Amino acid sequence: MKDLMGIDWRSAWIEYNRSRKAPDDAEFWNGRAKSFSHYSGISSYAEAFIDYVDPEPDSSFLDMGSGSGTLAIPLARSGHRVLAADFSTAMLSALNESAQAENLGTIKTLQLDFNAAWSDWQAAGIGEKSVDIAVASRSTMVDDLWAAIEKLERVARKKVAMTLATSLGPRSTRRLGEPIDGANGEINFIPDYIFAMNILFQMERFPTLRFISADKVDKEGAIQKVLWAFVCWQLPEE
Repeated sequence: MKDLMGIDWRSAWIEYNRSRKAPDDAEFWNGRAKSFSHYSGISSYAEAFIDYVDPEPDSSFLDMGSGSGTLAIPLARSGHRVLAADFSTAMLSALNESAQAENLGTIKTLQLDFNAAWSDWQAAGIGEKSVDIAVASRSTMVDDLWAAIEKLERVARKKVAMTLATSLGPRSTRRLGEPIDGANGEINFIPDYIFAMNILFQMERFPTLRFISADKVDKEGAIQKVLWAFVCWQLPEE
């Protein structure tokens, strides 16, 4: 593995992410499922994301960390087939309710943790090259970003797309601009997408980087404007 400017970005992510966030679990997101239903199928964020992905008609998707259906619902409306995976049962329940209300039969839901080993993904029924496009929308605050990218690439045949924070992530325990105490001393704030771009460079990938302005519901239920980094790359043909 190549380093970049003397930095192993995979290890840097693991250390940085461990230092900045509170423990992540399904119960936290179960509690937020009701407020996240605001997103399902109606957001300009989803329109921009899907436009940037530019899928061919009747494409198949893995929507990893699908939440309550921000992408899955509009993708299904457009005739695409979606496997929506999330570790939150409440999020998946909200997604299923929305899909049933609109009679969207091309969505299948699956309870799965992004951090789970690839063998667990396979045990859950996800196979190699089983979908055209794998996406992770605002769901990449994972333990090991490199490993998460590898799993998305194993699932997809054509391309992978992610959106990552340009500010502090949803599980951060710090304020923007506040230094983080790392294992080797103080670490200044680095946006998630900077890690992703450097990790992808080390993986010899050459993604497209764009930005999406979107609404975000905070923990009090208030809506704020947030800028997300959209990162997308083609996979080599076999």
